[in-house]
Parts: sequence; C-alpha cells; structure tokens
Amino acid sequence: MGHDKSRSSVSIGAVDWNDPHLGSLLEKADSWRLDNRSNLPPQEVQVQLSTGWVTTNPVSKPALMVAKNDEVMVLVTRFPIPHGEHVRVDSPQDGGVRIAWGKVFEGREGHRAEDRENGLFLNWLRFD
Repeated sequence: MGHDKSRSSVSIGAVDWNDPHLGSLLEKADSWRLDNRSNLPPQEVQVQLSTGWVTTNPVSKPALMVAKNDEVMVLVTRFPIPHGEHVRVDSPQDGGVRIAWGKVFEGREGHRAEDRENGLFLNWLRFD
C-alpha cells in the first residue's frame, strides 16, 4: 500500500503564518496540556531512593511504571522525586526482580483529573 511515504515526499502546501484563523488556533493550542502515556498496562514497581547523606539505608516506595523504552522510563508516584536524583527501580519479572538504575531528568504533578485527585506525580528517568 502507499502508506509508507516519507515526510519529505509529501507536500502540505504553503503556510500563511499571518492568517488570523491559524493565529487563533495556535493561541488555543498554547493552553493544551498533552499527557501522552504508553498504552501498556501500568506495572507496579518499587522505587529505592537514598535518604540524603545516609546512603546505606535506602527508602523503598511503591510506584507505577507507565511507559518504558530503551532509554527512558516514566514512573507515577505519590511523591515528587527531585531532578538529578539517582533511583533504583525494582520490577517483578518471571518470578524474580529486574533492577534498573536511572536518573530523574524531568518531573511534575500530573495534569489529568484523576492525577490531581490522587496527588500523583510523573517522573521521567534516563537509564544509567
């Protein structure tokens, strides 16, 4: 089928950036808060954080892994994780536990209504 066209071979025509209709649409889009998450079911995990200067006693807290690829994992927590924090993520797998290490590079409160109702935070980790 002809659905494999690369973006460079498809012409969308000229764009008039001064068109008032386009300006109105762009103003509306500025307030949008897109919150794309994986369509995979969330997986319960344990997040281990060091407690500041006492690194021999890490704190383990529950979280949900809602997205993951080769470089990044997205966790939903009931607490914010500071930017730059190194965390260990333990996820159950095949009767054992899979351990991943990551560093938080972005985090914020959830935008969805159910996120706000439950005090949830989204945290993006880049794997170490």
